Amino acid sequence: MTINGSCDERFRPLEDAFRANFEDGLELGASLGVMHHGKLVADLWGGHADRKRSRPWQRDTIVGVFSTTKIATNIAILVLIDRGLIELDEPVARYWPQFAQGGKESVTVRDVLTHRAGVPGFEPPVSFEALHDWDGIAAHIAAMSHWFDGAPVACYHPITYGFIVGQLIRRVDGRGCSQFFREEIAQKAGADFHIGLASRADLPRVAELMFPLPQSDAPGPDPFQLRVMASVGPGDWSSWERLSAEIPASNGYGNGASIARLCAILAMRGQLDGVRYLSARMVEQAASEQVFTEDLLIGWVRYGLGFGLHSAEFPAPSQTCFHWGGFGGSFGIMDPKTGISCGYAPNNLLGNASPFEGPRMKRLWGALEVVLREFE
Repeated sequence: MTINGSCDERFRPLEDAFRANFEDGLELGASLGVMHHGKLVADLWGGHADRKRSRPWQRDTIVGVFSTTKIATNIAILVLIDRGLIELDEPVARYWPQFAQGGKESVTVRDVLTHRAGVPGFEPPVSFEALHDWDGIAAHIAAMSHWFDGAPVACYHPITYGFIVGQLIRRVDGRGCSQFFREEIAQKAGADFHIGLASRADLPRVAELMFPLPQSDAPGPDPFQLRVMASVGPGDWSSWERLSAEIPASNGYGNGASIARLCAILAMRGQLDGVRYLSARMVEQAASEQVFTEDLLIGWVRYGLGFGLHSAEFPAPSQTCFHWGGFGGSFGIMDPKTGISCGYAPNNLLGNASPFEGPRMKRLWGALEVVLREFE
């Protein structure tokens, strides 16, 4: 199997793991990037960008990374919190008055960033296409009732998270989340990451997704999980309407190198290439435990501000890492202790019940553990 790109010798375990996943048939196409103290030390890619295996994955291939998008969205709102324009313990309704409907008047910004906003899904359910209408979907979320009668119950918000965060950004800055992220973060950092594609010129670079086949012997979701996950209808994932839609929780496009570059902002305590995006204090707060609880969708988890922190139940590659990932296997990790960040983006989406199950993820996570130990 030909793996393209380069890798510093000190990070060779990650290249070995990346190659082994292809050799074991676990990949269609994928990319992996690693940064250390602001320098790109591994930029690897291989395989194919389409299901027919006729289009080789290139260095600039990008792919949908689902909830790994939340890393970009989190950085955007942390910038505004750091600037003093949004306060963590103020109600969302201070910035977005309509959100106070349905018993949500006491939900704070901190509650949102720890998945305790009380609206993890859509009621009534919405169509796939409805997510492409920002004003309509924001009004829908604002009008919904709190699912837990106002109690701060942790329940992962797969899609609604990004609309709430994005609406906060719009209310205090005037720009949408995609535009704010692009202008304030991605362009300045040179990160080829997009919350919804802004130009049709990028279409030839986008890898085709291969969704997991349903498994007849796999246990189905419980009624509550189904209530959340089935609250958005099916649709065409390859349409321009979807590819360009501003859905800040899940419609991001990037590759391993661009995810690693975004994560490097946090691994470098807020400053990258001489540009300060966040204060060191803001990064420290983002990586500090806000709540350690049993999330109704993903189980026991330690939440920082929008990120997962290390625990036995929701592990990071080291105790000082924080991280997040997306459906099918993409992820980003950042470790301020070592200054290392890593991003991974595949187009063969594997549907493991837990993000840490399955040989592909275990192999990559294990290689990260080895590498990080060497730099501690």
